[in-house]
Amino acid sequence: MKEVAILGSTGSIGTQTLEVIREYKEDFELIGLLAKRASEKLLNQAREFKPRYVSCYENPSKDWLEALPKGVKFLRGGEGLHALVEESQMLMNAISGTEGILPTYLVLQKGKRLLASNKESLICLRRLVKEKRDIIVPVDSEHNALFQLLSMVEEKDLKRVYLTASGGPFRDKSLEELKSVRVEDALNHPTWRMGAKITIDSATLMNKGMELLEAINLFDLPVERIDILIHPQSLVHGIVELIDGSFIFHVSQTDMRIPILYSLFYPNRKKYPFERKSLIDLSSINFERVDTEKFRSIPLCKWVALMGGPYPTALVGADQIAVELFLEGKIGFLQIVELVEEILSQASFKEPQSLEDVLSLISWAYEKGKELVGR
Repeated sequence: MKEVAILGSTGSIGTQTLEVIREYKEDFELIGLLAKRASEKLLNQAREFKPRYVSCYENPSKDWLEALPKGVKFLRGGEGLHALVEESQMLMNAISGTEGILPTYLVLQKGKRLLASNKESLICLRRLVKEKRDIIVPVDSEHNALFQLLSMVEEKDLKRVYLTASGGPFRDKSLEELKSVRVEDALNHPTWRMGAKITIDSATLMNKGMELLEAINLFDLPVERIDILIHPQSLVHGIVELIDGSFIFHVSQTDMRIPILYSLFYPNRKKYPFERKSLIDLSSINFERVDTEKFRSIPLCKWVALMGGPYPTALVGADQIAVELFLEGKIGFLQIVELVEEILSQASFKEPQSLEDVLSLISWAYEKGKELVGR
């Protein structure tokens, strides 16, 4: 049996991971579930799956603790995280945002298999990710697709890889129209249902720029060999172009349980146990170039990749505060990327060498964003 823990079990990826495990209960021993809050959802997960540990970062009520199944031990926050890392063979890091950086660091330092769904840690922990990439299985649909495709081809035959983007809710909007975008418009993604931060990043295409930075670290590719295409149907999740003119696509329905299933059983494949769509259902497929005048996040992230040093880490903190300020109505939609650019222009630091350096630089960029807008 596979000993697995889920970090961020009540979020979208964590919940879908449990849906897959529910179908293959005999294959897994669930070591633990970790979430931010002592929610009813976490309690219900503990009741159904009966992990060894359940953990969260707030003090549960007495009634909540007494409702845990017999044999399930509650551990608070950091103690729970360390226990899960220590006792699991593999861990799904489904924690979103910068809070997922420490868990990734601990899992990789311990040499446990990381099922990686936290993009911030894959960007900021560049050296550790490159050193430990043989124990990382990417979960996000795009990187999971490239992970599979690149295993099928020899490096000498590879010309380029492509990441695909749906284009978000504003693919067909003009630059002039983007000036008056409201928060509720930006939160209305045409394909995926996600949290507010990632949904706004999808609207600016910043998520795709960050995925480019992830791909560089995960696959040891130079930025010049990675391209981004708009693909509105969100069915082609990754593409490799070979030197002989061939293209190989990874195509599947838009269901995160597919890459999760692959990640949980890697390097083996298991039958997909949910409703399956046919090739006819997945027609038709088309691609477009990214309009980099509208979506300045893409050239910005390519610049960040070329510059290296402190910039990838500072980008994470800068984007975090810029999105928050937009959601609070303090800056406009187009100002998100403008603010990130302004923060990065002031990042005169060396590349972070330690976890403490990484977290400090993210914090600097976050506070710098508040300071700039406060003026």
